[in-house]
Amino acid sequence: MARTTQFTQVGKRKLEISNLEKVLYPEARIIKAKVIAYDLNIAPTILRHIKGRPLTLVRYPNGVTEKSFFQKNKPKKTPPWIDDVKLGDGDKNINYVLVNEDTTLVWTANLATLELHQMHYRSPH
Repeated sequence: MARTTQFTQVGKRKLEISNLEKVLYPEARIIKAKVIAYDLNIAPTILRHIKGRPLTLVRYPNGVTEKSFFQKNKPKKTPPWIDDVKLGDGDKNINYVLVNEDTTLVWTANLATLELHQMHYRSPH
């Protein structure tokens, strides 16, 4: 499948999203566009729980039947407006993503993040 991209407006931000037709849940035939729409729909509720909390992203780039991976460090091509917090000592610092707005939640869904693992405290505490 060739990579397809487009831009969308989420809140006050313009965001590039890609491969909206990629199947992430094959048995249910759920595509990435549906996951993004779902995350945007639940954003008001989920943001109350994850806002300000460092997150580990569990990404499924080829869907739930293929290999997933945990991503603690903020991806290199993260937009500059996405909040983060650096935790750890010395060379063991990890730069965690903070999902503080609905646009960031859509951005994580676009990365095929199907699980968000939050820490039990909020930044900067």
